[in-house]
Amino acid sequence: LMNFVGCIGKLMANTGLEEILSCAFGSVKKMLIGKYFPQNIRALRMMLEEIIAATIENIDSYDELTTELKKIATKSNTAKLWIDGFVGPMLTILLYIRAEREGEWALHLAAVEQMLPYFFAAGHPNYARYATYYLNDMYGHWTT
Repeated sequence: LMNFVGCIGKLMANTGLEEILSCAFGSVKKMLIGKYFPQNIRALRMMLEEIIAATIENIDSYDELTTELKKIATKSNTAKLWIDGFVGPMLTILLYIRAEREGEWALHLAAVEQMLPYFFAAGHPNYARYATYYLNDMYGHWTT
């Protein structure tokens, strides 16, 4: 999970994320490479909540939220960058954490599957390869 946070840090380099987080939190550089798990997730979750606060007022489900975010992403390149590089991955992290805490196996596998493109995009092919092998192995065991 923390390497996935490192993917977010790499994809969002030089976009202003580090500067925004450094106003309220220390050691942001280490946070964005995947260190300091509790503080890291807390800071990124707070940032996510502020970014999507206006969007989630009339949203009732995860599917509605993703549909609305896709509509917003078509309006400008900046919105697309932040939604594709920060909001989407953060929602995946929250799904993963929920799956782990509740023991939801199908949600866990879905969250890991959503992480794959970000590992490739951030230049972490070994993590992507491992996650692919893991998913192939787990889907094979789970469906039989």
